[in-house]
Amino acid sequence: MTTELRMCVIDDIKTVVQGISSQIDWQSYGIRIAGTAGNGEKGIRLIRETAPHIVLTDIRMPRVDGLEMTRQVMESFPGTKFIFLSGYTDFEYAQMAVQLGAFDYIVKPFTPQKIIDVVLKAKQAVLEEMEEAVRYQEMERKLRESLPYLRQEYFQLLLQFRTTPEQAARRWDFLHIGLERERFVVMLTEIDQFTEQTGSLPVQEVELIRFTVQNILEESLGHYTKGFVFRDNTNRFVVIFNPPPAVTVEALAEMCRENVAKYSRYTVSVGLGEEVQAIHQISFSYAQALSALSYSFYTGGNAVYDYRKMNPVHQSAPRYSPEKEKELFYCLRSGNVDKACALVDEFFEETTAASVPPPPEAVKGVCDELAFLINRVFLEKLNSDEMVRIERHLLHIKTLSSYKLRELKENIKELCRMGCELIQKRQAEDANRLVDQVIDHIRKNLSANMTVNDYAKLVYLSGSYFANLFKKVTGVTVVQFVTAERMEQAKIMLIEGKQVQEIAQALGYEDRPHFSELFKKHTGMTPSEFKQLYSAKGTGS
Repeated sequence: MTTELRMCVIDDIKTVVQGISSQIDWQSYGIRIAGTAGNGEKGIRLIRETAPHIVLTDIRMPRVDGLEMTRQVMESFPGTKFIFLSGYTDFEYAQMAVQLGAFDYIVKPFTPQKIIDVVLKAKQAVLEEMEEAVRYQEMERKLRESLPYLRQEYFQLLLQFRTTPEQAARRWDFLHIGLERERFVVMLTEIDQFTEQTGSLPVQEVELIRFTVQNILEESLGHYTKGFVFRDNTNRFVVIFNPPPAVTVEALAEMCRENVAKYSRYTVSVGLGEEVQAIHQISFSYAQALSALSYSFYTGGNAVYDYRKMNPVHQSAPRYSPEKEKELFYCLRSGNVDKACALVDEFFEETTAASVPPPPEAVKGVCDELAFLINRVFLEKLNSDEMVRIERHLLHIKTLSSYKLRELKENIKELCRMGCELIQKRQAEDANRLVDQVIDHIRKNLSANMTVNDYAKLVYLSGSYFANLFKKVTGVTVVQFVTAERMEQAKIMLIEGKQVQEIAQALGYEDRPHFSELFKKHTGMTPSEFKQLYSAKGTGS
């Protein structure tokens, strides 16, 4: 359904009014001219009678000008978009119009297209406000009708914030909570590996999975006690219940876990808080359940974690060996990715080796620190462009909301891999550049009898290091490369008709027989045979 908007045109110049209202096909734009007026006084009456969505008005008019007219009607029609027509000399008035709340103003002289563009912009704003109003009304209606949602919101506030017994009781009566008024336990249930298992599924299927798990929890609970289940986030449910008379709280939690595994394709981790007496105290049980649930960090899930058995005593922060840290940084600087990843594995073994595992958040803190230090090492070796991807991954590690020990370790190892690959690439590029520099020198100075050490000095390296580097990049030794380059140049010189003795001396060989021997070894024929063969081919062509 298309919404037709009403527009009024007000100006003391009749030709302007007629031109705007009659010569533009407003109907085709979904706009109807509700009326026109020649001054502000009539304009006020027109606006009050027609309640237009858009008003096009001149600023300067007899009796009542456009500004005063707008002041008088704007309070009654706050949604109306006022567009002012003004001359260049009316700039001060235009500023006042904007301060008054005008939607826009158009400077004379103007074209029909300019009028159309501004009016359509105003139309879009009106339609957006209409849609927003409809959405707001619909939201209010749903809010009034959604008592289950209000109950959930009530419990969520109780879980996060403390309240008085009186305040809790008042809302309890209003919302008709279906629980006994005393003795409560909070149980948090989280679907394991939810993101990994549902990332490629359509939203309807994801919603069905969450509904299924919630339904299993409600039915499991309903057999033994009164309870209330609601979603805490994408894959976590809060269960608030009165302790059952027939079974222990721990046994009920195990039944919930087993039933989810039995009647769905998923497993859950369950965090269990301690019992509290009054509803305004459930935030304590919730905090304990959340702390207990965090210990799935170590096991990966499909278990019940009872706060009373977690023994969350105050412990010194977990640490790893400073010597291994130094060794890791040496490996990173040299791009040794295999050794670096092996050291990260050792760090995690050291950090979590205590008989009582440290709180997961403490391990996460140590890992954040390690990731930051790894990043600092790469900052020393890489440029800003190379660091973009690494720092993005570092941010990912810092902002992991639902994480497990294995996931955290793999993310840190991936950080090491990213940086080491870039360093290896940089090393290869540096090596190629140095070798290319020497190769260029060799080709320009084929007659020079230089040693490997002489070439190494050109790029400020030791002889042995340079020799290994050169062979790694080119696949041949320096001497083999020089000889090959000289022999290729010798071929060219033979083809050009130069004498063997002349070529040998030009390429740095004082002994002609030695040159001829090397040439034959390289080409499979003597210089004379090569020259004769080429001449024969040339003659044949």
